[in-house]
Amino acid sequence: MVELFAILPTLLYAAVASLWLSLAAPSVAANTHGTESPQTFPTLAEQLAALSPEQLEELFVFVAGNTLFTLYHESGHMLVSELELPVLAQEEDAVDNLATVSMLGADTDDMDLYLTQAMIGWFLIAEEDYDDLVFYDEHDLDQQRGYKMLCLMVGADEDAFLDLARDLELPEERIESCAFDYEQASASWEIVTDPYLRDSDTPGGKIKVVHDPATRDLEAMAVFLKESGLMEMVAKEFDTFYELPKTVTFRSTACGEENAFWDPQTREVILCHELLAGLAEIYLSVPEENEKAQSED
Repeated sequence: MVELFAILPTLLYAAVASLWLSLAAPSVAANTHGTESPQTFPTLAEQLAALSPEQLEELFVFVAGNTLFTLYHESGHMLVSELELPVLAQEEDAVDNLATVSMLGADTDDMDLYLTQAMIGWFLIAEEDYDDLVFYDEHDLDQQRGYKMLCLMVGADEDAFLDLARDLELPEERIESCAFDYEQASASWEIVTDPYLRDSDTPGGKIKVVHDPATRDLEAMAVFLKESGLMEMVAKEFDTFYELPKTVTFRSTACGEENAFWDPQTREVILCHELLAGLAEIYLSVPEENEKAQSED
């Protein structure tokens, strides 16, 4: 798994650099003409264009972490459906565990950073109650699920995540059980998927990735997603590790809502452009980040 994600930081940086260049040009042109936008509130593209390359990179690390977790989560639903896996507990909890365990399995500082950003995203969304984020609303997001995720992180690597757990006030008695929780979650998935593991280090050719055209207001998010290769890397991992009975599609598209889901009828993992935009807006809405951005203008 480490090899699959070894180039992720490079791809992410390249995607951010490419996006910043595409956003900067129209911004400069607008300032040159000296015209003011008729809109009272800036669009997401305008907010992104106003960020420095460093700020844009920080924003997209947050977006990337939450996007990766979402892709793993929905891929878990895909495995349960396609392989007809037995799930003894709640399926949502089971695929949450798969997403967390899979990202921890990369065992790199970069993936730990993305996973931490995903966990922080859960707490931010739970605290602020963002009604537009249909994905999180449908998945009954709350802080308890965020703490479960954090506990698995501590259980897998206490040295890396213990300080974070204490900062977020995970109870000490809970911390003591986290190693057991992680081992149980990891072993559970290993047991049910073992009959379907492939003995190969190359993809089986059962998962294809499709990027549908984006609407103009979501183009920046679609460009980032495609250039970063996040969907391709998760698809490659599942296509390499598991013997899927039929072809599956990972599709990014405009949905009309901020969502992501597994569609068993079409056998597609759908990632909506709107969800990425919603994640970016959440990051931009955090007061500390806004103050930082304003102080650096």
